[in-house]
Amino acid sequence: MDIILKTRTKDHVMIFWERTQDEEIRRLFPFSIESLEEALILFEESLKEDALSYGKVIYFEGRYVGDIWCYGIDESNEKMSMLSVVIFEKDLWGKGIATEATKVFAKEVFNKFDIEKIGAFTYSNNYGSISLLEKAGFIKVDTFVENGIESEYFEIRNNNKVGSIRNNHTVAR
Repeated sequence: MDIILKTRTKDHVMIFWERTQDEEIRRLFPFSIESLEEALILFEESLKEDALSYGKVIYFEGRYVGDIWCYGIDESNEKMSMLSVVIFEKDLWGKGIATEATKVFAKEVFNKFDIEKIGAFTYSNNYGSISLLEKAGFIKVDTFVENGIESEYFEIRNNNKVGSIRNNHTVAR
């Protein structure tokens, strides 16, 4: 599969913002950024040496198709980060692109940062995201309701630093 992770640029941020304003994408992915201006500020913050986020853009067959990033990087206490991945080219959903990008990116993040695990949230009705996380080696740890929406929390552990997750439990909050 012809997938390349590249360095994010300001142009990527603007394209990503525009492409993710789609109603279906907004319904499936829990975005917290409310404006292009906010997205650009967060991008500039990610370029700083002590940044708590790190991201790449996903190219498939030479075409920019989505973003993958980690945020809330904590190398001191929790030794973890959170993951987000969005393929905004809907005609490519279900093709395994996000799964392969996630596998490569998780290895890169574990090598780049002193963390032991990566977490990821998704809505319980986002079967594509659930499938990609499971195929990439993430284990479901929790199910909860927030703002009336059922969501699931997954984790993957760095097998070079700690043992793998063995417990699979569901908890409603």
